[in-house]
Amino acid sequence: MREEGGKTTIAIIGASSGQLPLVRKAKNMGLKTICFAWDRGAVCKDECDLFYPVSIYDTDQITRLCRELHIDGVATNASEETNMSASIIANNLDLNNSSPRIISLIRDKRAVRDLTVGIEGLSFPSVWNYMERDKVDFPCVVKPITGSAKQGVKFCSSIVELDECVEYAKTVSEDVMIEEYVDGDEYSVESLSFHGEHHIIQITRKVTTGHPHFVELEHHQPGILDPLLYSKVEEVVKRILTKVDFENGASHIELKVNPKGIYLIEINPRGGGDHISDTLVSLSTDCDYLAGIINIALDRYVSVPVSQKAYAGIMYLTSQNSRIQKYFNSQSYDWLVERVNPTGQLTEATTNYDRNGYIIYQSKEALNL
Repeated sequence: MREEGGKTTIAIIGASSGQLPLVRKAKNMGLKTICFAWDRGAVCKDECDLFYPVSIYDTDQITRLCRELHIDGVATNASEETNMSASIIANNLDLNNSSPRIISLIRDKRAVRDLTVGIEGLSFPSVWNYMERDKVDFPCVVKPITGSAKQGVKFCSSIVELDECVEYAKTVSEDVMIEEYVDGDEYSVESLSFHGEHHIIQITRKVTTGHPHFVELEHHQPGILDPLLYSKVEEVVKRILTKVDFENGASHIELKVNPKGIYLIEINPRGGGDHISDTLVSLSTDCDYLAGIINIALDRYVSVPVSQKAYAGIMYLTSQNSRIQKYFNSQSYDWLVERVNPTGQLTEATTNYDRNGYIIYQSKEALNL
């Protein structure tokens, strides 16, 4: 491994608040940290060892700088955009990561649907394109082929609403997909992959607004307590990751589960946002998830068994989740880890960006707030 001045050096792509836990973790591991991002909003600027005000999309310039700086690994977390750039840069430098081709493929929901057909244990909803609108079964969900944070996603109950839902999805991506609506419990699976070996770290249960937009209001870990169901989900996710050739890094796979089966919603080739990967996993398990991301980037990850140690979760305040507003006060609670109070009136959330505040909890017992 290349070192500069006796210290292993890691490049972190992005410098917003989403990368701050990764910067702090890398520094705690004794690494030299170098961030690349626009200067505006770069909260990591004052905490990393070196900061370069270069756009994350200027992968050629960042690659040149990384060569000069003798970078040993390239990492990022919880962002589709920084993740693609990190993959390109690592590939240019012949450092450990999943290839840009695979990252690009995984971001295409239709390509993922086509590729995962036939996986043992995975059920499949019907999928149509707009030219097949006369064949659509209702209700359905219209979603952009690419995108995140539930942007452009909308429930559609009849042919009368279809054109409106398609136009809404096109605000995110010109190419859209129409998918059979599947009811059931929603989960995400937090994994770490290293050289094609997949390690399931945690399963998160999600609470959403339901239709029409399915905005995520709460995440709770551990999400599945039944050992048999956990095992089924674990094996299906490993097969999914293998089928799409995902080799290195964190992944956040969203599923729905009902009595008929396990259904794939989408694959995200990154750690989960909403503080799932940077906070909740370490609160609910003994896994240092961020250290795992960094060690994979440095090509030195070693998998160890993971144990559950507590219940943990995050709950967002919106008008649809106003029942938790009573906890946003000056009172302390023995389960409270972090609280971000809202400003202004409560928002009716239509995407994951529309939420007002949140509370993070950790408890030895399951909470029913």
